[in-house]
Amino acid sequence: MSESTKPFGILQFFERFPDEEACLQHIFKVRFGNHSPCPICGIVGKWTRIGCTKKWRHSCGKHVSVLKGTVMYRSNLSLLAWFYAFFIFSNSSIGVPSGFIRRQLGIGPKSAYRLCRMIRVHMASMARPGIFGGPKNAVQVDEVLLRYITNPGGGANDAVILLGLASEGKVLSAIIPDRRAATLIPRITAHVVPGTTVITDMLLGYGTLAQFGYDHVQIDHSVAFHDFRGNTTNGIEAYWSTVRRMLRSARQVSRTQMWTYIAEIEFKYNRRHHKSKIFEELISQFPLYTDEVERDLKCRFDWSLPR
Repeated sequence: MSESTKPFGILQFFERFPDEEACLQHIFKVRFGNHSPCPICGIVGKWTRIGCTKKWRHSCGKHVSVLKGTVMYRSNLSLLAWFYAFFIFSNSSIGVPSGFIRRQLGIGPKSAYRLCRMIRVHMASMARPGIFGGPKNAVQVDEVLLRYITNPGGGANDAVILLGLASEGKVLSAIIPDRRAATLIPRITAHVVPGTTVITDMLLGYGTLAQFGYDHVQIDHSVAFHDFRGNTTNGIEAYWSTVRRMLRSARQVSRTQMWTYIAEIEFKYNRRHHKSKIFEELISQFPLYTDEVERDLKCRFDWSLPR
């Protein structure tokens, strides 16, 4: 096995990130290094570490906290714990319960819960498909009812409806309020190019898709998941199987946090053929994180919310 194809295991992880300093230096190189301008003066210049702190001084004299604007900012956990948690998440195909992270890192339940949540938010900020289809492409569209929502009041568990679009091995999914045409059609037209073959089930909400310039094919699921002419919804059905499996491993998911689990599932599913690169992607990009950014991310995965 060549060096480039060796799996990135735990031994390789600790060789690369043996301590806190290695993690901090990596974050600095990714976010600033010699390639990014100072966020204050806007000039690319020389950076100098300020003692043993997590701050660097730019040649303009301004100080910058390396972690500010990331999901790790103001966390009491070590950076090594964060990176190891990224490693665990990237190597799990069925999801990571916070209890497992708590035992692995020796931290409290609240810290483990927040750590897992913020990693999922970090995954939500990564690139995802935006536009599907084309004259020679087919897009599979389906919706599913998920009953994995806990009810804080102690009553019957709640449920959410998830809409999914699949094409060429990629998926886009989000929570929707209902299955009405007024909800489904605008979301499909926003993400599918006119002239595309759109394959759905027999739900009435999809009935007017042909009016929007699509070649609409409906599959009767009471007969089969294909129409015996090569059209099928098996691609999106495979994604639903992954969603159900990962939510079962989580056991209980609150309605307010469901979007973060959907973000994690979609992120991993779209990279399932390049699993060895997931960890590298997670630690090679640190998009800006603020409360406002999180609200925007939540709207990306929960289309039932007002923009």
